[in-house]
Amino acid sequence: MTPKAPRQSVARPVRWPLLVFATLLLGWLFGGDGSVDLGARLQGPSLGHIFGTDELGRDLLRRWWLGGARSLTLAAALTALHMTLGLPLALAAHRAPVLRRAILGLADLLASVPATLLALLLLALLRPGLGSLVVALALGGWIPYARLALNRLDVLRADASLLQVQLMGAGAGHRLFRHVLPRLAPLLLAQATVGLGAVILVEGGLSFLGVGLAPDLASWGTMLASGRAFLLVSPWTLLWPGLGILAALLAAGAWRPGPQDEGRG
Repeated sequence: MTPKAPRQSVARPVRWPLLVFATLLLGWLFGGDGSVDLGARLQGPSLGHIFGTDELGRDLLRRWWLGGARSLTLAAALTALHMTLGLPLALAAHRAPVLRRAILGLADLLASVPATLLALLLLALLRPGLGSLVVALALGGWIPYARLALNRLDVLRADASLLQVQLMGAGAGHRLFRHVLPRLAPLLLAQATVGLGAVILVEGGLSFLGVGLAPDLASWGTMLASGRAFLLVSPWTLLWPGLGILAALLAAGAWRPGPQDEGRG
């Protein structure tokens, strides 16, 4: 009797991060940042206010949920912008040595400064606001995507299947959209999950320092900034946004493209 071959286990993509992100985005349904009620300020968690209230009597659950949706939406938009900037730069520089050296030199210069410090320096020169925050966070975020795409394009240059498609007469556009981009997508999407968490963390840090989103707008960073003065009186004002940032970072780190996506192209 021949022994059975061991069953190979196929890793499946983790789905729970998508559930976390979808739940956070429901915070947009609240519509507002909460009404001020000084008579209910700094109340502890209760049936009326499950997360308690802040120093202005605003419901912390409402602000936490809306702040999570705002932080996640901003991070997702910036991550998409980073990829949109990095990929075309890599494609343009792939066969242009002068442009390649210029882009990599600029990338090395920007990467030598920590992202938070770089954003702080730029925000010090610009007028505070959402537009300035987006520009500051987008300044160096494209670097990992451009480098990854360039490295992958160098490998694909010698790929036998792509050479065969070219010899068969396929045009540059056909090769790009049908064979090159599908092979770049899993790598860039994996980087996007890392970048999503990084943007959430940097935005939270900038808002905590008072140079990110406006203090009246609910976000996890602004909630941490307003609650730090009441740490000993009402620690829950810091607990909830801190746990929210931690959960978002864990979800972003656990979300990876599935093996069926990595083999496409």
